[in-house]
Amino acid sequence: MAYYYVYLIFINKNGFVKIAFVANTSWNIFNFRHNLIIGLLDKGHEIICVAPVDEFTVEIQKLPITFIPITIHAKGNNPFTDFLLLKQLTKIYKNLKPDMIFQYTIKPNIYGTFAARIAGIPTINTVTGLGTVFLHNNIVSKVAQKLYALSFRYARFVVFQNEEDKQLFIQKKIVDASKTHVIRGSGVDTTIFKAGASHLDETIFRFVMAARLIFDKGIAEYAAASKQLHTIFGESVECILIGAVDSDKNLGIRKEDLNTWVVQNKLIYKSFSKQIVSEYQHATAVVLPSYREGLSKSLLEAASCSKPLIATNVAGCKDIVVDGKNGFLCEPKDIQDLFLKMKEMVQLPKGRLNDMGNYSRQLVEENFSDKIIFNDYFCLINRIVTKETK
Repeated sequence: MAYYYVYLIFINKNGFVKIAFVANTSWNIFNFRHNLIIGLLDKGHEIICVAPVDEFTVEIQKLPITFIPITIHAKGNNPFTDFLLLKQLTKIYKNLKPDMIFQYTIKPNIYGTFAARIAGIPTINTVTGLGTVFLHNNIVSKVAQKLYALSFRYARFVVFQNEEDKQLFIQKKIVDASKTHVIRGSGVDTTIFKAGASHLDETIFRFVMAARLIFDKGIAEYAAASKQLHTIFGESVECILIGAVDSDKNLGIRKEDLNTWVVQNKLIYKSFSKQIVSEYQHATAVVLPSYREGLSKSLLEAASCSKPLIATNVAGCKDIVVDGKNGFLCEPKDIQDLFLKMKEMVQLPKGRLNDMGNYSRQLVEENFSDKIIFNDYFCLINRIVTKETK
């Protein structure tokens, strides 16, 4: 099947546009927005990145962009610190005067939109997943939803990564349907994320899970399934977990639990790797038993590397895993179902695993490559520049 990509040219008085990217961590911009930023730079547009300083800031600064450090208490809910964030963003937006602002993660989406309204700058907000705001029903969640509804009145466009999240926001009257768009993820560079040497002839079946170390990713279920698999297959199976320890006291996996799983459940833990493509290439299959996703980047990257997948039957995962074609779907929060699907995959013939991997790659090439995602975002940018609203 042939695909043709139309890259739109949009012009202001300088011939190009100035775009600000704002998120609650430099890691978020580097890990999820890097490809889009490169695509925009290649077209000659000016990019500003606004985020807190962390270990990935230096990676962003290697690009020909302007980096503006900011303080964001991503997990806090103190009204005073949030007001200070609003002041910070308003000052930055007024001083830099970008033509438009791309905002990601909860606090930039909320307070950044208020700030952009004050500064008179249009925003494209992206909801990358529902996260704790919708997965947990408490007072903080209810306040956050109200703030979303207030701020999204002023966003030019609100982008979702799957149809279910979009419909939920519309049904809850958080956003007007006319502003919404679905853009499926942040794009995968298929020239980087590609199949390596086959490992199907190895005696070890290697599962890999790459995720933030929070319970909502299904890490406890993965650890429990690892223990059950080792009682059957022994050392012929490896269950590898890759991710950074999360500081969230309520949702993050404690180091003590992680250490226990390593010893008792035979889980192999590795810290987050910037060379994640190599980890996928050495995997036999990739697993993500998440409770919900926007559109899982780890599954997309693994699929692009021609890997069979196992994921939960939830939004943001089932968009990538076609049950029985390129992997298996299991029920969320169900250890036994996850274990059975992993066991079934271990017992599949090598030819079937190879077919699943090929289907994964085809799925990414036809639906999720960075070229497709770039074009979707470029269309929205062009609409802002030409002042279209519909």
